[in-house]
Amino acid sequence: MFAHKFSIPRNEFRRIKEGGRLFQSDNFGVLVKEREKLGNPRFGVIISNKVSKLSTHRNRIRRAFRDTVRRNWKKVRGEIDMVFLVKPSVEKVSVSILMKEIERFIDSKAYEKKPPKS
Repeated sequence: MFAHKFSIPRNEFRRIKEGGRLFQSDNFGVLVKEREKLGNPRFGVIISNKVSKLSTHRNRIRRAFRDTVRRNWKKVRGEIDMVFLVKPSVEKVSVSILMKEIERFIDSKAYEKKPPKS
């Protein structure tokens, strides 16, 4: 089960969308934003109706994301918020491949590198 302390409150999604850095993968994008407060890393998943009209399919995908995050949350620094933006291509991919792709993203730590200053 995905603990409540790892969830991003609904009212903070807009803040992350506006100020977060976007990383792209084949089947999902990830918005990453650092917080001032230390604590646990927080995660969210956004799946639109464009991915699938059936809520059972969207929920299955959401469960795969949350389960992978639940297993790998210790690899992420505590002051980071991540919102996974699911792409329609995820519908054609098996859950095990999707979970490996999420785990590869978390393991890569690409989200921790600071963007170059202009």
